[in-house]
Amino acid sequence: MKALIRRVLHGPPSEENKLISEASVFPRYTPTTIAYRGMRLAVTDMLSVAWQIKEFFGDERMKFQANTERPLIIDCGANVGVSILYYRSIFPHAQVVCFEPDAQVFACLEANLAENGITDVQCRKEVVWVHDQGVRFGSEGADGGSILRETNAAVLPSIRLRDMLVEHASIDLLKIDIEGAECDVLLDCDMELARVRNLYVEYHSFPDRPQQLHALLGLLQRAGFRYYIERIGVHHKHPFAGLEQAEMDMQLDIHAVRI
Repeated sequence: MKALIRRVLHGPPSEENKLISEASVFPRYTPTTIAYRGMRLAVTDMLSVAWQIKEFFGDERMKFQANTERPLIIDCGANVGVSILYYRSIFPHAQVVCFEPDAQVFACLEANLAENGITDVQCRKEVVWVHDQGVRFGSEGADGGSILRETNAAVLPSIRLRDMLVEHASIDLLKIDIEGAECDVLLDCDMELARVRNLYVEYHSFPDRPQQLHALLGLLQRAGFRYYIERIGVHHKHPFAGLEQAEMDMQLDIHAVRI
């Protein structure tokens, strides 16, 4: 009955919501293939990728304007390539450099770009970090691989993001979704962020680690950004009565635009 009421009030479910519903009953962390809008995507975890498809193609949360047909996009945490497929759908000639250190996920990334006719993307299997001397990285099997994770951890090659930023006079979009390493990496970049026009950060707060949101927002303000924040993930209905038990006690989408 509730489903019927929703259908009457809001119309039929979107293609993205149908995909999420299907993925919700599919075994987690099980490799499979997704078909969407004429594209085929190899994935390591259907549910996490279904939500990415909704975020990028359904909601278009990463839509931005550029004053060139070849905007420069640096994507830190590209996962299986949904973000890149979206960027190239709105900017067919975009210059894209992406990073994805998880070996299994990286294999899907390269396969998906080739399968869907995306060329001239620089895909790098390195951990985005504060130095280039290698760092311990743990794989989660989906989109949660992190330097903070001990599961399936090994020392992998790393790149200092600051060094990459200084190679470019202007960067149209910098996307940072690196599962808890975002504050350390961006604080290390400091005023080199002045080269960036649009910046997306997924902020992660873990119960057993100090919160750094204040430092991150201060950095964005000093670097000349105006930001918009949206809560994602866990929702604490009664914070004073105790926070919900979850891997993260806060997760935020932060879109920062140069003013």
